[in-house]
This record gives sequence, structure tokens and C-alpha cells, in this order.
Amino acid sequence: MSHGAIPVIGLVVRSAPYRQRSARSQLDVALVAAALEAPLRLYFLADAALQLASERDARSAGLPAGYRGWASLTGMTRVSAFIEPGWLERMSELGITPLLPVKTRSKEQMRADWHKCARLLVL
Repeated sequence: MSHGAIPVIGLVVRSAPYRQRSARSQLDVALVAAALEAPLRLYFLADAALQLASERDARSAGLPAGYRGWASLTGMTRVSAFIEPGWLERMSELGITPLLPVKTRSKEQMRADWHKCARLLVL
């Protein structure tokens, strides 16, 4: 499928890792959207940015060893990921490397950017 023919899907990720009943429910939604080859725009708000930490043990989420989680999306579709500047700085200070290339946007900039998405899901 051509990316030009498929509308962009925006996903707003609001929960820190392992805060929900299923440790990977938000990732599962992103994987379904990516399987449709829909270009994704991912917006990680506040501590949800920690979902992108490359040091997390995937086995605790019931995933097989070597599973790349959020990083696997880039092999399926075009992905743009955004986090707040303060969280990128905090992750850097803690030595946490994001699994995806990220750009920084304030919450206000993210809200203004949401109009670029044909569909927006808040997770």
C-alpha cells in the first residue's frame, strides 16, 4: 500500500509503562495500526515517554526475549514520535535512550499538531 493513500493515525499515549492492567495494551494498538500500514504520529505525554526506554525488560510485559516493542513499528510503517522537551532531558540525564527517534514538542504544540491526523486515539 502507498502511504499517500492511507490517512495518518495519531496515538496519544498518556500512561507510564506498566500503569495499566496489560503492560503492553498501548503498544498493541500501535501495532494494529502499523499492520494496516497507516503512517503513525505518536505523542507521548509526560511520564508516558518512559515507554520508549530501551532498557526495559520485555519479558515482564509477556513479550518474547529480543522483542523490540515500540521500535518494531519503524519496520512496518512510517512513524513520527514526539515527547515533551523536559522528558527528553530527564531521560538523557538518567541515561535512557529512546527506542524510536523522537522530536520534542510542548503539549500545546502537540495539540496544534493533532489536526494532521485523520484519526486520533487517546490511549
